[in-house]
Amino acid sequence: MKSINVILYWIIVMVIGLSACGDDDEKTIPAHTEEEKIWIADNQKYFQEKKEDVEDDGQLLYQRLVVDEDTLLYRILETSQIDSFPEIDSDVKVSMLGVIPVSQTVIVGNKDGNPIDQTLELDSPNLIKGLAALLPKIRKGERVDAIIPYQLGYGDRNYSNPYIPLCSTLQFTFTVKSFD
Repeated sequence: MKSINVILYWIIVMVIGLSACGDDDEKTIPAHTEEEKIWIADNQKYFQEKKEDVEDDGQLLYQRLVVDEDTLLYRILETSQIDSFPEIDSDVKVSMLGVIPVSQTVIVGNKDGNPIDQTLELDSPNLIKGLAALLPKIRKGERVDAIIPYQLGYGDRNYSNPYIPLCSTLQFTFTVKSFD
């Protein structure tokens, strides 16, 4: 009887512990090297700092969008009066600059760090979750700054083309040009 109580106790502890995992605060990723541990900590620190940034009036600088229990940050830099949004199966034409802010590495854009025009297919499995979730909320003509945690970006593995280290926070500045 005592062993059944112990087993039930462990089941309850595991269920509570696993269900308490949510959002992107203080997630720990097993790293293989000290360099990876430092990289992960730097990326988590950057994201947390941006999450807490406030404007002069005390309002949060970035809006939050929760996707699959993780949060991305975004702010509208230039608004649009066009009341039209892309659909989930739209091809969205954007002018975009993407960087890994911790290292200032450009991952989308030209070698001078300027945005490039490209078309993003919202229903493509190759589009990162963060952009796929955010783009349907952005009007044609709006310019946006988005900060995407690794969970909604390229994940906890190195990505090869372009090279993006594991657990990298990403930052995209883009303007929605059109969609169909």
